[in-house]
Amino acid sequence: MKYVTAVVLTVVVSLGVANVTAGELSDNAMKAHAVIGNYLKTNPEMIIDLADVSGEYCVNTWAVNGSHMTHYALDPSKTTEDMVDFVTAQSFIDSGLDVTKLPRMPSKLGVMNNGQWYYLPKEAVGPHHGEALGLALIVRSTEIQ
Repeated sequence: MKYVTAVVLTVVVSLGVANVTAGELSDNAMKAHAVIGNYLKTNPEMIIDLADVSGEYCVNTWAVNGSHMTHYALDPSKTTEDMVDFVTAQSFIDSGLDVTKLPRMPSKLGVMNNGQWYYLPKEAVGPHHGEALGLALIVRSTEIQ
């Protein structure tokens, strides 16, 4: 639960409804903060602390039958991978997309290209988790500026 506020603030800032440099939140940011915070409060199993593995925290919707997870850098000034989206590749594979033609996800942190989709095979150990997750993924990082 200690990461709920950090996750909510990161989401609100990335949506562009908060002016963090001015130290204030708009009415829309306050509403977004309340809605997201309440959802995470009722589903705390979605928050995973990966600070020791990758310097990130995770919102894992798979924990509540969702379809993706997003990692948020604890200190975005230390990486270009501010947000990393992980999506199960199976629905893309089932639709005929050959996800293996995507570039393979790098094995090191901090080297993904902004906005580039990557493929992570199910047996591969990704640097953001430090272990194989057992399912094929497509992964993209975003640098928030």
